[in-house]
Amino acid sequence: MQEYAACDVTQGLVSPMKRQLSSAFFIFCIALFFASVQNTALWQHLWQILTASQHFDIAFLATIPVLILALCFAIFTLLVWPIIYKPIVIALLACSTLATYAMVSYGQYFNYGMIVNIFETNSSEATSYLSVSVFLWLLFLFFIPSVFVLLTKVRFPSTFRGLLAQKLVMLIVSVAVVGAIASVYYKDYASLVRNNSEIKALINPTNYLSASFRYAKYRLYEKNIPFKTIGTDAKDMNTSGAPNVIVLVVGETSRAMNYSLNGYDRDTNPHLSKQGVVSFQHVTSCGTATAVSVPCMFSIMTHDSYNATTARHQEGVLDVLKHANVDVSWIDNDGGCKGVCDRVEHMNIDASAFPKSCSNGTCYDDVLLNGLADRVRNAKQDTVIILHLMGSHGPTYFERYPPEFRIFTPSCDTADIQNCSRQEVLNTYDNTIVYTDYILSQVIDILKGADQSHQTAMLYLSDHGESLGEDGIYLHGLPYGIAPKEQKSVPMILWMSPLFKEDHKVDLTCLEQNAKENQYSQDNLFHTLLGMASVSTKVYQPSLDMLYHCEKHSDAQQQPSSNLAN
Repeated sequence: MQEYAACDVTQGLVSPMKRQLSSAFFIFCIALFFASVQNTALWQHLWQILTASQHFDIAFLATIPVLILALCFAIFTLLVWPIIYKPIVIALLACSTLATYAMVSYGQYFNYGMIVNIFETNSSEATSYLSVSVFLWLLFLFFIPSVFVLLTKVRFPSTFRGLLAQKLVMLIVSVAVVGAIASVYYKDYASLVRNNSEIKALINPTNYLSASFRYAKYRLYEKNIPFKTIGTDAKDMNTSGAPNVIVLVVGETSRAMNYSLNGYDRDTNPHLSKQGVVSFQHVTSCGTATAVSVPCMFSIMTHDSYNATTARHQEGVLDVLKHANVDVSWIDNDGGCKGVCDRVEHMNIDASAFPKSCSNGTCYDDVLLNGLADRVRNAKQDTVIILHLMGSHGPTYFERYPPEFRIFTPSCDTADIQNCSRQEVLNTYDNTIVYTDYILSQVIDILKGADQSHQTAMLYLSDHGESLGEDGIYLHGLPYGIAPKEQKSVPMILWMSPLFKEDHKVDLTCLEQNAKENQYSQDNLFHTLLGMASVSTKVYQPSLDMLYHCEKHSDAQQQPSSNLAN
């Protein structure tokens, strides 16, 4: 009873703990806290699953908390050692609290893709998630438990052999508990996990620990992987005398169903609707996070064959364009290109250079327009310029547009979007779409200014979509197999100057019909961009070029294209 009293955090805060806890009991206390409080998201999700089921075994349900406790007990048995146990436990408390907050508040899952996204997120993106709610969660799930850990003196066995023997016994007990449960309810657990594979990404802390280990393993493994070049035979076939100038705008967190060009009942595209654009209405992303979608869309791999490790050690479409002596440049306002622009000219927007458009290290997307007209007008060769937008990056949607674009009100002017009404969140998000619409229209106007001397075109494609509270899910990054359509349906918009359409012999009626009816994905970007830039190479596949089937090809043109598909 004395040891149990020592687990009381409040008592520990009132007076410094004078009694020691055995290491076994300390581990049990920590495991119990993690199994119960730090797995709140898991219990909520299991409750939704099981209450939706008409048939469930109460005895089976009762074993789930015991199983999670045994799992946590085994983990901390392996992690808690003399001298180093306090910083390890406190670090896990911090990481687990942030993970729990994200899972409970935003409906996130901590799988490998989420860990990649976290490691590749810059500081400005990370700080956008800070809010009063985060600090409250940290207070109760991190700071107070950390005080308990700091004030607790743990008594370990006096010899190293005794310590190993104790840990062996504790692990055997954990395994025995798990084995006993599995011997009776294996089929129930197999069915539960098989039908709800996302559960594994909710078990805290195994979710992010295993995913982080996998991330580190791949990084170490990749050091020995050779880099592969592709499309070195690429040639620029533009003989018109007028350079192709293509601006590819990579969107951020923009979902197709909120574009009035695609039938949305709000006018979120007041500018583009007057520019004669073609909107492809059925486009899916390769992933649900920037760290996956951007490398995937610029790689030659499709969604079904995509491998992140391969993508990091293989050239992409920007490299192929460069092989053809196309002038390629990347201008970034969204924290980096995830490696796809490493071998071409690239720059990140310096927030300090644009005080009127930037604050707290982030900028409105109008900074990307600075100097663009000169780059387009002065292009002497075929040119591809990529603009990477901040777009609709959440949860601070209200920081993504200037005050004059606060069209839909009331808005949700906080990072705690889960505490705003659904309409407020939707209003704020739609304002970001209106602002993106304005930016894209400005890009088109700049391209129109060079139309007499250049074949200009703009292609816009977002990296992934966003959940805005549908089914209690916010933001993005869910495992692709269970992610809702809101996170996978993305806008793709094309504008072509009259000179571009004439030289490329584009049948606009055909293209508009295909854009309305056909299914496309980010798999099409690689080959469509090569086609728009008039680049010939063996890696080009006409079947994946969205414009190819609506271009009038002569017999001489068709034969090489047929060969390129092989």
